[in-house]
Amino acid sequence: MATILIMEPDERLADKMTEVLTRAGHQCSAASNISDGLKRIGQGSRLLTILNARLPWADSFSFLRALEEKGWPVLFTTADAANTEHLKAMYGANSDVLVSPFDGRELAAAVSLLMQTATRTLTLGSLRLDVMRKEATVDGEPITLTAQEFALLQALMQSPDAALTREQLLRTAWGYQGMGETRTVDVHVQRLRRKLGASCIETVYKLGYRLKMA
Repeated sequence: MATILIMEPDERLADKMTEVLTRAGHQCSAASNISDGLKRIGQGSRLLTILNARLPWADSFSFLRALEEKGWPVLFTTADAANTEHLKAMYGANSDVLVSPFDGRELAAAVSLLMQTATRTLTLGSLRLDVMRKEATVDGEPITLTAQEFALLQALMQSPDAALTREQLLRTAWGYQGMGETRTVDVHVQRLRRKLGASCIETVYKLGYRLKMA
């Protein structure tokens, strides 16, 4: 499940943001330092990170590069409005800046806008999916996919590095509920491997598949 990671050293503020976003229907986890945040990146599927710009910048830089590789959006929070353009320039993927003090409605609106953007464009390594246009590229070169191949790849990219069962992929990609259709997943995985590279989708023994892009 996609989770919002809140990187905020002020525990009371982190709790308030968690409360606001949970009420808005999001799942949240919080970390007070970069070291903890780096560990949490690999735990589950995180769609968005809220990062307080006053965290140590030398540590934050490596953290942002790790997020950038996954193409996940970042919402910076800062008390200095003059930092807005600088912060946006420091992150190559989608980002926005929220200047404090801000209220719950402003936070929820900023998160909602970034989430909408994130679900329109998915990026993992050199692979990019434009969900609205149904276009896929690797290193900027277009890849021709059928509608079913695109839907399966989108389902895998929405949970990067997570092992998904065939049943989960059936439901997410094509809305199938029947257990007897799992062979469909295997067939389309083989087709995607031929187009993206044999090692891009890893078989997880007795479970399903995991997307692994360099």
